[in-house]
Amino acid sequence: MPTFPPGKPRPRLTGSQGGEPKYQAIYRDLLAQIDGGEFAPGQPLPAQRELSDYYGVSLMTVRQALQRLSAEGRIEQRQGLGTFVAGTVIPYQLNSLGSLAEDLAGQGIDLRTVLLGVHRARPPAPVGAELALAPQADVTVIERLRVVEGSPVIHQVSYVPLDLGDGPLAGELERTPLYRLIEERCGVSLAWASEAIRPVVLSEEQAALLRRPAGDAALMSTRVTYDVRDRPVLADRAIMCAAHIVFTTRRQAPEPAVSLRIDG
Repeated sequence: MPTFPPGKPRPRLTGSQGGEPKYQAIYRDLLAQIDGGEFAPGQPLPAQRELSDYYGVSLMTVRQALQRLSAEGRIEQRQGLGTFVAGTVIPYQLNSLGSLAEDLAGQGIDLRTVLLGVHRARPPAPVGAELALAPQADVTVIERLRVVEGSPVIHQVSYVPLDLGDGPLAGELERTPLYRLIEERCGVSLAWASEAIRPVVLSEEQAALLRRPAGDAALMSTRVTYDVRDRPVLADRAIMCAAHIVFTTRRQAPEPAVSLRIDG
């Protein structure tokens, strides 16, 4: 369990910032240490009792500070293990149709794709229905792991009809987004997608891939992408580490209503 460096001065909590609550000052001090790299992503924080002794406050005050850090996604509490600095948070945009890698690159986040396999197989029944396939039709199954700063954060399985994804896609998937390959290699114009996201817990197999404890909180995305003729051309299943994902969207005020009235 990590401890504060010997001789590290205790921050002054009284009379700071106009007499702010002590838990607020502890929150700011811990946040500064996290941002400054003294506590790295994935590293456990000192135990609550040590934090209480170090800051000279009650356990309740320490817990208030930790609750705020947790609410902001800066730390995560693991049952039976302690409190850890959260890893990289990925902003998952809900208002755009594009590849995840390209979305993150536009935000300065480097995402690496590890191709786990490409093979031909019969899809699960719900996927076959989503893609409007004949009952015995096969698809190309693409399994990938998305990695950010060395941490696997998303396990994704994509299902592509054979007339779009049989053969030429496999050799390029680690360096070229699937959306772009479908458009450029297959001559398909992608137009829109439907996506549902629900909470799940990681199975042992998923946990091993994502380097998380089995039973840990996760999110499952089910997405179907359509072309300009409203034909389903891609079905995706993605398991995402809940601790690394934050959903973002743009909400816009409705357009003002304008009417013309002639008086007189």
